Amino acid sequence: MTTADMTLPTPSPPSIRRAAGTGARHIAPLAMGLVPLGIAIGVAAAASPLDDGVGWATGPILFSGASQLTAIELLGARAGAVTVLLSVLVLNARFVLFSAALAPMLSDQPAWFRRLAPYFLVDPIVATVSDPATRADGDTWWRWHFLGAASTLWVTWLVAIAAGLVLGPQVDPAWGLDLAAPLCLTAILARRLRDRISTVAAGTGAAVALLAFVAPSGAAVLAATVAGTAAAASMTRSKR
Repeated sequence: MTTADMTLPTPSPPSIRRAAGTGARHIAPLAMGLVPLGIAIGVAAAASPLDDGVGWATGPILFSGASQLTAIELLGARAGAVTVLLSVLVLNARFVLFSAALAPMLSDQPAWFRRLAPYFLVDPIVATVSDPATRADGDTWWRWHFLGAASTLWVTWLVAIAAGLVLGPQVDPAWGLDLAAPLCLTAILARRLRDRISTVAAGTGAAVALLAFVAPSGAAVLAATVAGTAAAASMTRSKR
């Protein structure tokens, strides 16, 4: 057998387009669920003392709703750079868990993709690409499925923020923030509640979030994520 015979075939452009298109379709319901939150954050940015361009730029820079809203509030209150940075780091601590969960899928990917992918590791993307079915057609398919989902979500999110900035002067700054986040989480969870373990994990996380309601939003999210993950891990070990 020659070296040429051992070379894996390069995926054709149509195959790449199909993978990316499938990713876009899979993320679409979650992206639509995030639109109210993106608009609400845009409205909040418009109501803050920040320049509209700076408020919008927090979207592509942070690409995380809770972190972005916190940054807008702190920057608008003229908080120091260290305070803003530490607050964002605490809010994004849960992404360490996401990275660990997807590490096996990323390990065989090209270096450029391993550097790019962490930027997009937000809750809806993880919920979409962590499904084992998305790896059935190989690592290349999974990579382009990921990129199709990520680019769709990214564009939708930034457009929603821009819409909120435009609507800002006509809308109450508090509009939608209390309702939008639960709607987004419900859209994410609805696709993942397929068995007893996922249901218990979601229920545990929701209970902890309710108990931590008086805590800062980032702390409540982090506590709920850790509690839900621990519940799932405990049930998985007990089944072995």
